[in-house]
Amino acid sequence: MPRPLLCSLLPLLPLVLFAVGCGSEPPAATSTPAPTATNNKPADFQPGTCGKISGSVTWDRDCPIPAVPQVYDRRPRSDGNGYDTRILTHPYAPNIDQFTRALKGAVVYLRGVNPVRAKPWDLPTVTVEVRDSQIVVKQGDRPPGRVGFVRQGEPVKMQSSEPFHHVLRGRGAAFFALPFPDPEKPLEHRFETYGRVELTSAAGFHWHAADLFVCDHPYYAVSDSNGMFAFTQVPEGTYELVVWHPNWTTTASERNPETSLVQRVVYAAPLESSRPVMVVAGRVIMANAVLTIPKK
Repeated sequence: MPRPLLCSLLPLLPLVLFAVGCGSEPPAATSTPAPTATNNKPADFQPGTCGKISGSVTWDRDCPIPAVPQVYDRRPRSDGNGYDTRILTHPYAPNIDQFTRALKGAVVYLRGVNPVRAKPWDLPTVTVEVRDSQIVVKQGDRPPGRVGFVRQGEPVKMQSSEPFHHVLRGRGAAFFALPFPDPEKPLEHRFETYGRVELTSAAGFHWHAADLFVCDHPYYAVSDSNGMFAFTQVPEGTYELVVWHPNWTTTASERNPETSLVQRVVYAAPLESSRPVMVVAGRVIMANAVLTIPKK
């Protein structure tokens, strides 16, 4: 879908980020972003030397929109008489507009920002809740979803609103298992290590999945329903603009030995695309990103 120019009078630097071609492996991607440079000097944010990055994320038009299988939740009935089955939407299924190919819910961030030069942290507080048969991440006015951005060293409130035994498991940049013995009673966990934290269930709800990114600067965003994103007050310099989306392809699964039901799944490496982007003071940089389906 054509995108209007932000301002015909401003110099624009078009950048297009491409993953590899349709049907081939995406670029090698780690689940944890590389740490950015830090030092012990006082904050040195200078608004007068900043620019803006704006753009959109779309799905490759040469690749079909993936048909992600739904999730089947099969659980023993409380009276022991058989099983109940529910069909649920896959937590990592990409949200792609079939006409414009806009990709909603992709994570976009800058890699290589010195936190000392970054603008003050301005992202809203994150809360995590197990409800409606899923892990829900809430952050500010953005619609509840599957991802949130946490300032390094700050705690996050987490709770369950369901009358079931839930244990929230964290892996990646954090390693924990947080049980919720009582619904509607929030607990806290502090995130000290920079990177991605994968949230899943340690109580057998294998489709539960969400992500937290522990950040040392605030240049993180989620693409909206039109695939749009923007970063303001970015210090002048050259960075990597990264577009990231979790992978829905299952590479392994574990079953309960007594019931033979799936209780945990492992997903393939996330989809990721990146390219250097140069920010110039007082200018708007247009950066449009394209992601594609990974090789099966």
